[in-house]
Amino acid sequence: MLTPPDTEEIRKVTEAMRTQVLDVAQYPEISFVSKTVTATHGEFLIVDELTIAGHTREVPADVRVEFRSNILRAAATFAFKQTDLGIKPYRSGPAGMVRVADRVVFKIDAVAVREEPH
Repeated sequence: MLTPPDTEEIRKVTEAMRTQVLDVAQYPEISFVSKTVTATHGEFLIVDELTIAGHTREVPADVRVEFRSNILRAAATFAFKQTDLGIKPYRSGPAGMVRVADRVVFKIDAVAVREEPH
């Protein structure tokens, strides 16, 4: 992915992504719903249903979980192609020089801390 050269261009790309690509006025929510969970050697494979701009696709996510004392840490990674969800990746500028990659990668890190009973 090429990063736009200035903040004005970043604002233009962001607005185009919201209005032209994702159509947030019609589709204000993105959902990510777990369908199956399979344990594998200290990790989990979760198959999720990802819905963006009215299109749904199953997406596998690898999740690592670590327990220590009262702390649970989880790290997940998943990727998908925008075109697989019916989304045309954004392109603009002279000769289409400003563009968003088709493949999108999400990395999620979560921490939960157990509170002691009062």
